[in-house]
Amino acid sequence: MDEIERRCVKYCDQLCLEAIEHRQSAPGKHNFTGNLINSIVTCVYREKKPVYACYAGDSLPQAIQVKMTAPEHYHFSYDYEGEESDYTAEVKTDKGWGENDARRFFRSYRPSGDYIFHIVVAYPVEYASFVERKRGTTGILGTWSEAQRIGKTFLCINN
Repeated sequence: MDEIERRCVKYCDQLCLEAIEHRQSAPGKHNFTGNLINSIVTCVYREKKPVYACYAGDSLPQAIQVKMTAPEHYHFSYDYEGEESDYTAEVKTDKGWGENDARRFFRSYRPSGDYIFHIVVAYPVEYASFVERKRGTTGILGTWSEAQRIGKTFLCINN
């Protein structure tokens, strides 16, 4: 692994931590099952080939059950956040695990563009876009801001 690739990997690790933090601190967010937050993955691709992934699920408690799916109603005595809650799902899912979605994403995604390195942040559960559109609580916008700020620290060659 050369110096640039090492810097990309360190940046990827930091971006994953930032993505977790921004999801956890988003005003109004609620993790019912833990699958959205466990699906977060940051990836490094070199010449469009997967090189490295940092999975949020490796540093968080596991999801408490498979993804909810529409149009079913769910009641939790203790949800992922330890609270009693109810939710009627609005998005159809494969009823799988968010962490599996992250691993599948890393293996199957191929970036476009002609760059040597691509660094990708993904929330690959089926309802991530819905949550961001409807509630603005995935944390992706905060992560995007941090990516620009900390990128200078990790990726500048004069460091």
